[in-house]
Amino acid sequence: MKRFIALLMCFVLLISAVGCGQKEPTNDNTTTTTEEDIWNDNSNTTTTQSSTETTTKKETTTKKPIDTGIKSIKTKEYKTSSATQTVYYPDNIDVVSKPYPVIAWANGTMVTSGFYNKLLIEIAKGGYIVVACDESMSADGKAQIASIDFILEKNNDKNDIFYNKIDTNKIGVIGHSQGGRSSVNSANSDSRIDCVISIAGSNFDYEVEGLKTPTLFFAGTNDMIVSPSQWIVPAYKIAEGPTVYASLNKGIHTTCSTNPEKYSPYIIDWLDGWLKNDSNALSTFKDGGKLSKDSAWVDFKCKNL
Repeated sequence: MKRFIALLMCFVLLISAVGCGQKEPTNDNTTTTTEEDIWNDNSNTTTTQSSTETTTKKETTTKKPIDTGIKSIKTKEYKTSSATQTVYYPDNIDVVSKPYPVIAWANGTMVTSGFYNKLLIEIAKGGYIVVACDESMSADGKAQIASIDFILEKNNDKNDIFYNKIDTNKIGVIGHSQGGRSSVNSANSDSRIDCVISIAGSNFDYEVEGLKTPTLFFAGTNDMIVSPSQWIVPAYKIAEGPTVYASLNKGIHTTCSTNPEKYSPYIIDWLDGWLKNDSNALSTFKDGGKLSKDSAWVDFKCKNL
């Protein structure tokens, strides 16, 4: 029955993505992209040809509304022979000597990372380098692991902007829907991964078995594609490591894309707790912590914290 629902879920998400997804670049004209453009789906891209035949790099800049030391978020796109990797990173990367933790993102069914621009920008604002592959069928976790391999290669490339800018011992994975499933699968097969965030993830029970990596499961009470009670709560129960579950009241399947501000503060706290050793941030997810008291979230659960 779950496999039938999974197929139906893919079809419904495809329809919703067509209606809600952001536009992909349609030309190679050089323009300036602001954060307002991205949020209003008016973004254009800046593209330059690399000296390597298989790689094209694209860079855009977006403004950050408050002063936290990161004035803007930039993106660099690497178009290789096997995949397109888009990297979101803080603008002060050239002047900050301390390397950044890295986050590998995985997409939902039949959508690419452009669908999640708002959310990925918010994550990068928290002081993270986010690498997102264009893979739209990501369930097995292999594309997400490939993104990690890719950015670590750039960390060793003296000719790349990310040379020695990645904290190779601080790696997290985040994904939505099928990408949430990818995040669990990648963490279960790759010991380099330190923490997981699965948003409306659609894992089968056997995929979560043995999961010891700290995992935050997010759901939406009005999600008609990935039912929290059928998919996500069972995954929470099966996971063996530090695990948290919460459902966004009236949240639907694509709320993380359309209203990322509902998720991003807790995403940053989870990442800060596990990747920056921030005990105050981690306390957000304990019984009696901020998430458990937030009326916007219901059915809070936590274990092994």
